[in-house]
Amino acid sequence: MSGRIDGGLRRAQYSLRYVVFSAYYAAVRRNHRHGWYAPKKRVGSASFRSYELVNKHGDDALLRRLLRACEPGDVVYDVGANTGVYSLAVAANEPTARVVAFEPNPDVAAQLRANVARNGFGDRITVREEGVGDRTEIRRFHRSTYDELGSFDARNAGAWEASVRDEVDVHVVALDDIVEGIGAGDKDGDEDGDLPSPDHLKIDVEGYGLEVLRGARETLRSVRPTVYFEPHREGGEDRTDEVASLLRSLGYRIRARPGAWLCVPTADEVAETTD
Repeated sequence: MSGRIDGGLRRAQYSLRYVVFSAYYAAVRRNHRHGWYAPKKRVGSASFRSYELVNKHGDDALLRRLLRACEPGDVVYDVGANTGVYSLAVAANEPTARVVAFEPNPDVAAQLRANVARNGFGDRITVREEGVGDRTEIRRFHRSTYDELGSFDARNAGAWEASVRDEVDVHVVALDDIVEGIGAGDKDGDEDGDLPSPDHLKIDVEGYGLEVLRGARETLRSVRPTVYFEPHREGGEDRTDEVASLLRSLGYRIRARPGAWLCVPTADEVAETTD
Protein backbone atom coordinates (compact mmCIF):
# COMPACT_ATOMS: atom_id res chain seq x y z
CA MET A 1 0.00 0.00 0.00
CA SER A 2 2.73 2.42 1.00
CA GLY A 3 4.59 1.58 -2.22
CA ARG A 4 1.59 2.57 -4.33
CA ILE A 5 1.25 5.79 -2.35
CA ASP A 6 4.94 6.60 -2.79
CA GLY A 7 4.72 5.86 -6.51
CA GLY A 8 1.69 8.10 -6.86
CA LEU A 9 3.45 10.91 -5.03
CA ARG A 10 6.48 10.61 -7.29
CA ARG A 11 4.32 10.70 -10.40
CA ALA A 12 2.49 13.75 -9.08
CA GLN A 13 5.83 15.42 -8.31
CA TYR A 14 7.14 14.72 -11.83
CA SER A 15 3.92 15.98 -13.39
CA LEU A 16 4.03 19.20 -11.38
CA ARG A 17 7.70 19.75 -12.19
CA TYR A 18 7.01 19.16 -15.89
CA VAL A 19 4.26 21.79 -15.86
CA VAL A 20 6.45 24.32 -14.05
CA PHE A 21 9.58 23.79 -16.15
CA SER A 22 7.69 23.64 -19.46
CA ALA A 23 5.97 26.92 -18.63
CA TYR A 24 9.29 28.49 -17.65
CA TYR A 25 11.10 27.53 -20.85
CA ALA A 26 8.15 28.63 -22.99
CA ALA A 27 8.10 32.01 -21.24
CA VAL A 28 11.87 32.42 -21.63
CA ARG A 29 11.69 31.65 -25.36
CA ARG A 30 9.05 34.34 -25.86
CA ASN A 31 10.91 36.81 -23.64
CA HIS A 32 14.12 36.42 -25.65
CA ARG A 33 12.24 36.61 -28.94
CA HIS A 34 10.39 39.83 -28.08
CA GLY A 35 12.94 41.44 -25.74
CA TRP A 36 10.39 42.27 -23.07
CA TYR A 37 12.24 42.04 -19.78
CA ALA A 38 15.94 41.57 -18.98
CA PRO A 39 16.43 41.53 -15.20
CA LYS A 40 19.85 42.28 -13.76
CA LYS A 41 21.93 39.28 -12.72
CA ARG A 42 24.86 39.39 -10.32
CA VAL A 43 27.71 36.90 -10.03
CA GLY A 44 30.22 38.03 -7.43
CA SER A 45 31.10 41.61 -8.35
CA ALA A 46 29.99 41.16 -11.99
CA SER A 47 26.55 42.31 -13.07
CA PHE A 48 24.78 42.04 -16.42
CA ARG A 49 21.31 41.68 -17.84
CA SER A 50 19.73 38.76 -19.62
CA TYR A 51 16.30 37.67 -20.76
CA GLU A 52 16.50 34.62 -18.51
CA LEU A 53 13.97 35.17 -15.74
CA VAL A 54 16.16 33.67 -13.00
CA ASN A 55 19.90 33.72 -12.38
CA LYS A 56 20.53 30.12 -13.49
CA HIS A 57 24.08 28.94 -12.73
CA GLY A 58 24.91 32.24 -11.07
CA ASP A 59 26.06 30.38 -7.98
CA ASP A 60 28.17 27.81 -9.85
CA ALA A 61 31.48 27.21 -8.09
CA LEU A 62 33.26 26.85 -11.44
CA LEU A 63 31.95 30.20 -12.66
CA ARG A 64 33.15 31.97 -9.54
CA ARG A 65 36.54 30.27 -9.85
CA LEU A 66 36.75 31.34 -13.50
CA LEU A 67 35.96 34.94 -12.64
CA ARG A 68 38.71 35.00 -10.00
CA ALA A 69 41.25 33.49 -12.39
CA CYS A 70 40.44 35.50 -15.54
CA GLU A 71 43.00 38.25 -16.11
CA PRO A 72 43.05 41.22 -18.50
CA GLY A 73 43.36 40.07 -22.10
CA ASP A 74 42.59 36.41 -21.35
CA VAL A 75 40.69 34.27 -23.85
CA VAL A 76 37.82 32.12 -22.57
CA TYR A 77 36.10 29.35 -24.53
CA ASP A 78 32.56 28.73 -23.29
CA VAL A 79 31.67 25.32 -24.76
CA GLY A 80 28.00 24.65 -24.22
CA ALA A 81 27.22 28.31 -23.60
CA ASN A 82 23.42 27.97 -23.48
CA THR A 83 21.96 31.48 -23.03
CA GLY A 84 25.29 32.82 -21.83
CA VAL A 85 25.62 33.18 -18.07
CA TYR A 86 29.33 32.23 -18.09
CA SER A 87 30.08 34.35 -21.16
CA LEU A 88 28.17 37.37 -19.91
CA ALA A 89 29.67 37.18 -16.42
CA VAL A 90 33.23 37.00 -17.80
CA ALA A 91 32.61 39.92 -20.18
CA ALA A 92 31.12 42.01 -17.37
CA ASN A 93 33.85 41.11 -14.89
CA GLU A 94 36.85 41.62 -17.21
CA PRO A 95 36.08 43.97 -20.12
CA THR A 96 39.38 43.25 -21.91
CA ALA A 97 38.85 39.47 -21.93
CA ARG A 98 37.66 37.81 -25.13
CA VAL A 99 35.01 35.10 -24.93
CA VAL A 100 34.23 32.57 -27.66
CA ALA A 101 30.82 31.02 -26.93
CA PHE A 102 29.82 27.76 -28.64
CA GLU A 103 26.12 26.80 -28.72
CA PRO A 104 24.77 24.25 -31.25
CA ASN A 105 21.02 24.67 -30.65
CA PRO A 106 19.90 27.33 -33.18
CA ASP A 107 17.08 28.59 -30.95
CA VAL A 108 19.29 28.87 -27.88
CA ALA A 109 22.11 30.46 -29.90
CA ALA A 110 19.63 33.15 -30.94
CA GLN A 111 18.80 33.72 -27.26
CA LEU A 112 22.51 33.95 -26.48
CA ARG A 113 22.98 36.57 -29.21
CA ALA A 114 20.03 38.54 -27.80
CA ASN A 115 21.67 38.62 -24.37
CA VAL A 116 25.02 39.65 -25.82
CA ALA A 117 23.34 42.50 -27.72
CA ARG A 118 21.32 43.59 -24.66
CA ASN A 119 24.57 44.19 -22.77
CA GLY A 120 26.49 45.71 -25.67
CA PHE A 121 29.07 42.91 -25.45
CA GLY A 122 29.38 42.26 -29.17
CA ASP A 123 33.04 43.34 -29.10
CA ARG A 124 33.82 40.98 -26.19
CA ILE A 125 31.83 37.82 -27.00
CA THR A 126 31.95 35.90 -30.28
CA VAL A 127 28.99 33.54 -30.67
CA ARG A 128 29.62 30.43 -32.76
CA GLU A 129 26.43 28.53 -33.56
CA GLU A 130 28.01 25.11 -33.58
CA GLY A 131 28.83 22.16 -31.39
CA VAL A 132 32.27 21.00 -30.30
CA GLY A 133 33.39 17.37 -30.56
CA ASP A 134 36.18 15.01 -31.47
CA ARG A 135 36.06 15.85 -35.19
CA THR A 136 34.70 18.46 -37.55
CA GLU A 137 31.48 17.20 -39.13
CA ILE A 138 27.71 17.58 -39.38
CA ARG A 139 25.76 15.82 -36.60
CA ARG A 140 22.14 15.35 -35.60
CA PHE A 141 21.20 17.43 -32.54
CA HIS A 142 18.14 16.63 -30.41
CA ARG A 143 16.30 19.68 -29.12
CA SER A 144 14.53 19.17 -25.81
CA THR A 145 11.30 20.50 -24.36
CA TYR A 146 13.68 21.71 -21.63
CA ASP A 147 16.01 23.83 -23.80
CA GLU A 148 18.96 23.38 -21.45
CA LEU A 149 18.94 19.58 -21.97
CA GLY A 150 19.41 19.68 -25.75
CA SER A 151 22.00 17.07 -26.69
CA PHE A 152 23.55 14.95 -29.43
CA ASP A 153 22.11 11.99 -27.49
CA ALA A 154 18.31 11.65 -27.53
CA ARG A 155 18.37 10.07 -24.07
CA ASN A 156 19.97 13.16 -22.55
CA ALA A 157 17.49 15.43 -24.32
CA GLY A 158 14.69 13.36 -22.79
CA ALA A 159 16.08 13.29 -19.25
CA TRP A 160 13.98 14.12 -16.22
CA GLU A 161 10.42 14.63 -17.49
CA ALA A 162 11.52 16.29 -20.73
CA SER A 163 11.17 14.85 -24.22
CA VAL A 164 12.79 15.39 -27.60
CA ARG A 165 11.05 18.35 -29.23
CA ASP A 166 12.63 17.94 -32.66
CA GLU A 167 15.94 17.23 -34.37
CA VAL A 168 18.24 19.39 -36.45
CA ASP A 169 21.57 18.91 -38.23
CA VAL A 170 24.28 21.16 -36.80
CA HIS A 171 27.91 21.89 -37.55
CA VAL A 172 30.40 20.42 -35.08
CA VAL A 173 34.05 21.41 -34.81
CA ALA A 174 37.09 19.94 -33.12
CA LEU A 175 38.94 22.65 -31.23
CA ASP A 176 42.27 21.48 -32.61
CA ASP A 177 40.97 22.35 -36.09
CA ILE A 178 40.11 25.96 -35.29
CA VAL A 179 42.64 27.16 -32.70
CA GLU A 180 45.28 29.33 -34.29
CA GLY A 181 48.57 27.56 -34.77
CA ILE A 182 47.32 24.17 -33.52
CA GLY A 183 45.36 22.23 -36.11
CA ALA A 184 45.30 21.73 -39.83
CA GLY A 185 42.59 24.32 -40.33
CA ASP A 186 39.20 23.93 -41.95
CA LYS A 187 38.32 22.09 -45.12
CA ASP A 188 38.43 25.27 -47.21
CA GLY A 189 42.20 25.21 -47.21
CA ASP A 190 43.28 27.47 -44.36
CA GLU A 191 46.63 26.36 -43.00
CA ASP A 192 45.77 27.12 -39.37
CA GLY A 193 42.73 27.75 -37.23
CA ASP A 194 41.25 31.21 -36.85
CA LEU A 195 40.68 31.53 -33.10
CA PRO A 196 43.15 32.79 -30.51
CA SER A 197 44.30 30.04 -28.16
CA PRO A 198 42.31 29.78 -24.90
CA ASP A 199 43.55 30.55 -21.42
CA HIS A 200 40.37 29.04 -19.95
CA LEU A 201 38.16 26.27 -21.35
CA LYS A 202 34.72 25.70 -19.81
CA ILE A 203 32.88 22.53 -20.91
CA ASP A 204 29.22 21.80 -20.13
CA VAL A 205 27.83 19.69 -22.96
CA GLU A 206 25.31 17.20 -21.53
CA GLY A 207 27.45 14.08 -21.60
CA TYR A 208 29.76 14.82 -24.55
CA GLY A 209 32.69 16.29 -22.64
CA LEU A 210 34.93 13.35 -23.51
CA GLU A 211 34.47 14.07 -27.23
CA VAL A 212 35.27 17.76 -26.68
CA LEU A 213 38.51 16.85 -24.90
CA ARG A 214 39.50 14.27 -27.52
CA GLY A 215 39.13 16.93 -30.19
CA ALA A 216 41.27 19.34 -28.18
CA ARG A 217 44.28 17.13 -27.33
CA GLU A 218 46.83 19.32 -29.11
CA THR A 219 45.32 22.48 -27.66
CA LEU A 220 45.51 21.02 -24.15
CA ARG A 221 48.99 19.65 -24.74
CA SER A 222 50.42 22.82 -26.28
CA VAL A 223 48.43 25.75 -24.88
CA ARG A 224 47.67 24.42 -21.38
CA PRO A 225 44.38 26.21 -20.60
CA THR A 226 42.70 25.70 -17.26
CA VAL A 227 39.67 23.44 -17.82
CA TYR A 228 36.36 23.98 -16.03
CA PHE A 229 34.45 20.75 -16.58
CA GLU A 230 30.87 19.81 -15.66
CA PRO A 231 30.56 16.01 -15.72
CA HIS A 232 27.34 14.49 -17.06
CA ARG A 233 26.25 10.96 -17.84
CA GLU A 234 25.96 10.26 -21.56
CA GLY A 235 22.61 8.54 -22.06
CA GLY A 236 22.91 6.95 -18.63
CA GLU A 237 26.55 5.89 -19.16
CA ASP A 238 29.14 7.21 -16.72
CA ARG A 239 32.36 7.99 -18.61
CA THR A 240 34.01 10.17 -15.97
CA ASP A 241 36.82 7.64 -15.50
CA GLU A 242 37.71 7.98 -19.20
CA VAL A 243 37.59 11.77 -18.93
CA ALA A 244 39.84 11.75 -15.89
CA SER A 245 42.29 9.34 -17.54
CA LEU A 246 42.58 11.52 -20.65
CA LEU A 247 43.10 14.71 -18.65
CA ARG A 248 45.74 13.11 -16.44
CA SER A 249 47.55 11.71 -19.48
CA LEU A 250 47.78 15.28 -20.73
CA GLY A 251 49.31 16.51 -17.49
CA TYR A 252 46.24 17.88 -15.67
CA ARG A 253 45.47 17.69 -11.97
CA ILE A 254 41.75 17.34 -11.24
CA ARG A 255 40.09 18.97 -8.26
CA ALA A 256 36.69 17.27 -8.23
CA ARG A 257 33.55 18.43 -6.48
CA PRO A 258 30.01 17.16 -7.12
CA GLY A 259 29.10 18.39 -10.59
CA ALA A 260 32.26 20.47 -10.95
CA TRP A 261 35.84 19.62 -11.93
CA LEU A 262 38.60 22.21 -11.90
CA CYS A 263 41.40 20.80 -14.07
CA VAL A 264 44.75 22.55 -13.73
CA PRO A 265 47.82 21.90 -15.95
CA THR A 266 50.74 20.60 -13.94
CA ALA A 267 53.57 20.71 -16.50
CA ASP A 268 54.57 22.69 -19.55
CA GLU A 269 55.07 19.57 -21.62
CA VAL A 270 53.60 16.08 -21.55
CA ALA A 271 54.45 12.88 -23.34
CA GLU A 272 52.80 12.06 -26.66
CA THR A 273 49.76 9.87 -25.96
CA THR A 274 47.04 8.09 -27.85
CA ASP A 275 43.50 7.43 -26.58
